Amino acid sequence: MAAIIFDMDGTIADSFDYVAGFMAKEAGIKELSSEQKQSLRNMSMSGMARHLGYHWWDAPKLFFKGRRRMHQAIKNLDSFDGMPQLIRKLNAEGHELFVLSTNSTRNINHFLRQEKIHKYFLQIYGGVGIFSKASALRQLLKGQKIEIDQAVYVGDEIRDVEAAQSIGLRAVAVSWGFANRNNLEALKPTGLADTPDELMRILEEI
Repeated sequence: MAAIIFDMDGTIADSFDYVAGFMAKEAGIKELSSEQKQSLRNMSMSGMARHLGYHWWDAPKLFFKGRRRMHQAIKNLDSFDGMPQLIRKLNAEGHELFVLSTNSTRNINHFLRQEKIHKYFLQIYGGVGIFSKASALRQLLKGQKIEIDQAVYVGDEIRDVEAAQSIGLRAVAVSWGFANRNNLEALKPTGLADTPDELMRILEEI
């Protein structure tokens, strides 16, 4: 049995269209063209912000505002195909499941209930600062009395992998979220999955 900690946006929830649209609107772009959307694909959230002209110091305020606004958009979001089934299977196999995300606890709970997978998670850790995932992961492990070699963090962004690696926690990256696959691969995560089925195989092997 292992403790499996999931990121939310870009890992479980397919929120790219919402995030891209929100950032564009805040940047004064009324509507993104398909070409503009494509140019934002495979960028991290911070990369998208830079591409749209934001400065690094805009990021915290932008993300906080986006989180508040997202509550109204949750009903239009879906999970990635295969993720609810993966979560149910991991739970049935006896793994302890958690979510740790910069998104708000309220948004995460709403989404997981909407997808009928809320009951499979032992605890939700939302509202994590965009620069403090490493310390939040360390606190989760300590609070839940989980040995670090018995846990893994699953995420889709460079900062997810880097945060886990910085505390010695295994990181499994997924390529269907915000970051570019090649950039994720360059970080040499414990595993890199292109589909939920592949993610399942990786988690069962480590």
